[in-house]
Amino acid sequence: MNLIISYRIFFICFFCFQLFSFWGCKSNVSPVFESSTLPTNEQLKNSRFANFITKLKSLPEKERIILIEKFLNDNSAAPIIEDSILACFYYYSKTSSVQLNGDMQYGWAKPVEMEVVKCGDENFFYKIYSLPSDARLDYVFNIDGKSIPDPRNSDKTPSGFGLHSQLAMPLFRQDPIRITRGAISKGTIDSITFTSKKSKLKPRSLKIYKPSEYDKLSNIPVLYVNDGFKAIEYSSFITIVDNLIADKKIRPLNIVFIEYIEGDSEYFLNETEEYLVAVCDELVPFIDKNYKTSHFAKDRVISGISAGGHVSLLTALKRPDIFLNAAGQSSTITTELLTALSEASLNEKYRRSLRFYFDVGRFDLISAPNNQTFLYANQKLRDQMKNLGFDYHFNIYNDGHQWANWRERADDILVYFFGLNAE
Repeated sequence: MNLIISYRIFFICFFCFQLFSFWGCKSNVSPVFESSTLPTNEQLKNSRFANFITKLKSLPEKERIILIEKFLNDNSAAPIIEDSILACFYYYSKTSSVQLNGDMQYGWAKPVEMEVVKCGDENFFYKIYSLPSDARLDYVFNIDGKSIPDPRNSDKTPSGFGLHSQLAMPLFRQDPIRITRGAISKGTIDSITFTSKKSKLKPRSLKIYKPSEYDKLSNIPVLYVNDGFKAIEYSSFITIVDNLIADKKIRPLNIVFIEYIEGDSEYFLNETEEYLVAVCDELVPFIDKNYKTSHFAKDRVISGISAGGHVSLLTALKRPDIFLNAAGQSSTITTELLTALSEASLNEKYRRSLRFYFDVGRFDLISAPNNQTFLYANQKLRDQMKNLGFDYHFNIYNDGHQWANWRERADDILVYFFGLNAE
């Protein structure tokens, strides 16, 4: 089996196992998605692509090739978007079957066989979805056990699982804050190694961002980013910070980008106390000793995605003496996290001081065998935070579980915690 597919299956099953024990198989759950991705009969009736398929099927098999060739000449780019809501995927090849997989397929958990129309020696495969007009989703084709980007879609995006094709519906707008600028002052990066002596965490590299006027500053707020090296590579994080500081939208800050080491998911989800000891009792004091950072918990933020989001939120809840701020994107939600939230609410001082940012995709991962999703789990977290009186910012976006989605909100996190009006 292809390595990418195998890893995805492991990844999804791992989180399914984690949350199956959380809600159990008899829980009341929301649907996989709040609205169906199946087009309505009325949408298909008005679809030029659907009408083309109907006409193609009406022809004798040997006569379909001429119509297909004209279609391919007129439609060199895929997928075809109609009326801002229909996404029409197609693939033309001699292969006998093609699967479509992506964020719209239950968070990559359920690839679908594309429908096929035989055209002589070749086959025309297709699939139509009805999607929100501002959705941004990743997808690939599965052919003969291999995952490949759509050859007719030039818009590719890195994912951590190789290149994906990007589907951007008409109202999606890429955030221009990610564009590198040449005429602004830029921060510098230190590269160091961190070794924990009090926990089982393996040594790992760190990259420390220092703002351009670092030498003139003192008591600098600091952000700790789990899986930080991927945040740099896939989320344009350093460029975003430089641009926001130059635009005077955020205070100058230090950022500690923490390298992800294989096996860290165990510390992010299960052996969390080991992680808290390493970060709170060793890494933070080390950074405060060697950099001009503020030593107040209110000036520290910790953030992450997926399992890294889980441990980030948990760190602030369990160690508010060190971190009073945390952000999680598409965070894994566990009983440990919800229990920590309830326990933290009992301390009135910390409950009033803690601040949280978290978001999730409407097409995020399935998280349990009974069709619960990351969307549903994060909504439960939101409801509990609201009921307990915590200060939080929460949003649902029409996207999935991808770096290409998370990077669009990196500036939102930075402005929320470090904006000049955020103090």
